[in-house]
Amino acid sequence: MSSSSVQSKVFDPAALLLYTGKLARVKSLSWRAICCYLGFHPLDFSVSVWPRLYSCCNCRNHVSLHDDIISKAFQGRHGRAFLFSHAMNVVVGAKEDRHLLTGLHTVADIHCSDCREVLGWKYERAYEASQKYKEGKFIFEKSKIVKEDW
Repeated sequence: MSSSSVQSKVFDPAALLLYTGKLARVKSLSWRAICCYLGFHPLDFSVSVWPRLYSCCNCRNHVSLHDDIISKAFQGRHGRAFLFSHAMNVVVGAKEDRHLLTGLHTVADIHCSDCREVLGWKYERAYEASQKYKEGKFIFEKSKIVKEDW
């Protein structure tokens, strides 16, 4: 077989992530199953291409990427929690002031966009200068999220 008849699959991992993320919610398929559905074989990709995702523990809706973890040393309402720079497929609730371990903060609960499970909260405002780095970041309680496909 000549090299001209062999086509290599060129793709943008970010575009694949967005497209397959939408398809996964509709068809309840894994990332690897979606690639097969799209005509790719999982072995066409190196292992590093697969995004490491966290999903809602209740409905498996994708809510964040492992690469967006800032810290695993946080405390949630029900135990350990992770601080993330970004979240997806969540609904941000009403803002309220809460006295947390590190002082007064304005926060808003975050809910899974599919099943409405409370997953954690978003820091809207920190009143102490040393806590300003948290503004706009998300807390996901470890007990409310699961690793997806890794």
